[in-house]
Amino acid sequence: MIQKINYVITRVFDIILYPFGFINPFWGVLFLSILMAFVVLMIYKKISSPKTIKITKEKIKANILAIRIYKDFWRVILSSFFKSLYYTGKYFSLNLVPLLVIIPILFPVFVQMDVRYGMRPFRVGEEIVIKAWVAQDPIGLEAQLLENGNIKTKMNPVFINGFSDEKKQQPIKEIDWKIEAVRAGISNIQVKINTRAYEKSLIIGNYSGALSNRKYSESTWGHFLYPVEGLFGETGVVEDIYIEYPGAVISFAGLKMHWLIYNIVLVVIIALAFRKRFGIEF
Repeated sequence: MIQKINYVITRVFDIILYPFGFINPFWGVLFLSILMAFVVLMIYKKISSPKTIKITKEKIKANILAIRIYKDFWRVILSSFFKSLYYTGKYFSLNLVPLLVIIPILFPVFVQMDVRYGMRPFRVGEEIVIKAWVAQDPIGLEAQLLENGNIKTKMNPVFINGFSDEKKQQPIKEIDWKIEAVRAGISNIQVKINTRAYEKSLIIGNYSGALSNRKYSESTWGHFLYPVEGLFGETGVVEDIYIEYPGAVISFAGLKMHWLIYNIVLVVIIALAFRKRFGIEF
């Protein structure tokens, strides 16, 4: 169920962001940042109390000013200090309630932006590590990576059966391959375990859509972070297949930054610019 919900969200974002796939990614980030800023403003307008926030801010300023003016009166300083702490805590609590509503609403948007702007497709000549996580001891399984015209195998499979922690509470059961990207294109990795083949998308070269680092066999909470691909189908020995696309930065006006930095800066600027029109206080 989780996978289906996120899969639908991904398809909706594919449609919304389709026109931005032909231009600088910055404009897609700007478009989503504008939408996010207005969502933030509307939630603040519905939930927060601008009057209370404004009064609380004035109380903080007044007590700080009192400390500066009456610096020779320790009782006034002590009283104003604790009052300023109280009103500062109240100010943060007043802003915390809207944030607790905003974060889960915008979380799917952050994920969709990350799978589109946070990484890039592989380039021809780059090496790729493929990890197949299995549900049983991988040693003894017949494992094969089926080559296609876009990739070639660089090494034989490595079988790992161990633990990732000293207390041996987190088992690792995986089969790894190293391959090389030899031709641009959209294709599928085919991992054959015993008699069944499992497919995972692999994109090499120019591509502006969403990328998928992981594909699962069953719907799981992990689909909130990896929403792009569907399931393998019927459950088998492979739990998921994982690759890691290289990280990406967005270049605009000579500045190269991660999409999240652009997004935060743009949302803050837009929200501050329109807050008076919405009649809200931060």
